Amino acid sequence: MKGSNVHDTREAWLREGTNLLRPHFRSCGYELPENIRFAIAFPSTGRKGKRVGECWHSSTSDDSTYEIFIRADLWEPDKVLAVLIKELVHTLLPPDAGHGQLFKTAAMRIGLEGPMRDAKPGPMLKENLQKLADKLGPLPHAHLNIDLQPMTTRGSVASPIDLPKKQATRYRKAECTEKDCGFTVRVAAAHVKNIGPPHCPVHGAMTVDMPSDDIEEDEDVTAEAA
Repeated sequence: MKGSNVHDTREAWLREGTNLLRPHFRSCGYELPENIRFAIAFPSTGRKGKRVGECWHSSTSDDSTYEIFIRADLWEPDKVLAVLIKELVHTLLPPDAGHGQLFKTAAMRIGLEGPMRDAKPGPMLKENLQKLADKLGPLPHAHLNIDLQPMTTRGSVASPIDLPKKQATRYRKAECTEKDCGFTVRVAAAHVKNIGPPHCPVHGAMTVDMPSDDIEEDEDVTAEAA
């Protein structure tokens, strides 16, 4: 049966998960620090990076607190706990330990296996984390849909609602209105809006392929011959 615990925040869920993991760490010969903060967000590599978790050593914090971040598009409780327990191993070690021998020794005692940079729970630990997830109850977080492709529609659920407008190509193509002339130049859309279109030396004002209104154009540009 799933747990009946209700946590109002993701940090509360992660903190309780850590507290429930303390006996396991203790049985392996380690004592987790108390000064840890948690967040489900994006690590320093951003949404395009492959890092699923990150631990910042207490020495980097002004109040000497460890900071653990778990990637925001993870949402399955057992998988979140698998990342959490790996990051908790880092809190046991010096800030320069990385994923070297000190980390490997601690990680394997805890029950992690595989390449240390991408260590995963072994069978027994995986089963225990699933039981722990059931005991914790629902994680107050859902899968964050992240589209790594260029946006095609503003306001899509795959992007932040305050995402800055995309800057269009710096120059827009201007063509002579006479069909057989062939004279073209490129010019900033802002200059066309503020001053007017460029002129063909023979036939006068040219037509300009202007961007849509919802795309910003760099104003610090000048016209150039094609």
